[in-house]
Amino acid sequence: HNAVLDRLVKALVPHEGTTVRVNQCVPGMDDGLRPDLLIVNGMEKSAAIIDVATPFENRYAAFEAARNEKRSKYGHIADHYRRQGYDVCVDAFIVGALGGWDPANERIISLLKLGQHYCRLMRRLMCTDVIRWSRDIYVEHLTGQRQHE
Repeated sequence: HNAVLDRLVKALVPHEGTTVRVNQCVPGMDDGLRPDLLIVNGMEKSAAIIDVATPFENRYAAFEAARNEKRSKYGHIADHYRRQGYDVCVDAFIVGALGGWDPANERIISLLKLGQHYCRLMRRLMCTDVIRWSRDIYVEHLTGQRQHE
């Protein structure tokens, strides 16, 4: 999860007037929720609330369930920004625990205006990261030996 988020943040090039918050509480909200990525552009009056998910299953139904859960979880934050006149997108960035890539991630990549050259590499790296971490968790489960400090 964090490896995917880190790569997504690394690919961001914030435009003027844009505030990027990573894993932080939303200003003006007291619910304690911390979306993985909150991007607010005050000049364009746009906001994107993106949360990374790594469902265990690589099937489309699991991806959709994870996406719907994230949209429901952060919907009230989107409403908070909409009341202020912002155009808001709430979505999930999903890479399955076995390396499955959700095609809906392309919509987020486009929304965030990420560079296509790096994104080709980023997709592969994210899938590889998730597979590596899943393997480490599995080995730790079987052996009881922590794989990373």
